[in-house]
Amino acid sequence: MAANSGHCDSSSGGDEMANLILLICVILAGASFVSFTAQDISAAGYGQNWASDVCSVAPLACGNPHQMAYVAAGLAGLWIVMKFVSAMRG
Repeated sequence: MAANSGHCDSSSGGDEMANLILLICVILAGASFVSFTAQDISAAGYGQNWASDVCSVAPLACGNPHQMAYVAAGLAGLWIVMKFVSAMRG
């Protein structure tokens, strides 16, 4: 019988999904940090070009950077639960 018979191992699929959730969490956290910093710099009027560029490209992100942080925290919690369940199964 062939080594790969077309059946997926459910634990590796769960690990891949957990890794994808962690990646999205890190990206959202980074975007939230950049948006929050750009919002503060733009509001203070320091005149940094990158901050005004970020806020003009993504005004919704600069207006509410905390929302991305909340989603990142929720995904981090989901990742922890997924890892815990995976450890309990395996």
